[in-house]
Amino acid sequence: MSADELKRLLKAVPFRPFTVYLPSDTSFPVPHPYFVLLTPNGRTMVVAHENSDAVDILDVPLITRVNVEAKRGAET
Repeated sequence: MSADELKRLLKAVPFRPFTVYLPSDTSFPVPHPYFVLLTPNGRTMVVAHENSDAVDILDVPLITRVNVEAKRGAET
């Protein structure tokens, strides 16, 4: 996963929530772009938790996959 790919997901119109995964299959949901900070060099991603003040700090090159939620009204 590259920072450019994450930036495209974060700037998508309309935005679609997504989840990023690390090699351990640990997941980090991104419900809205406001919950993410990418450092200027794109190497680090900070993900805020939706219902608390906690954050997770991720090494972007270690992100193995991203699962983007289906569009509303789309068949599953």
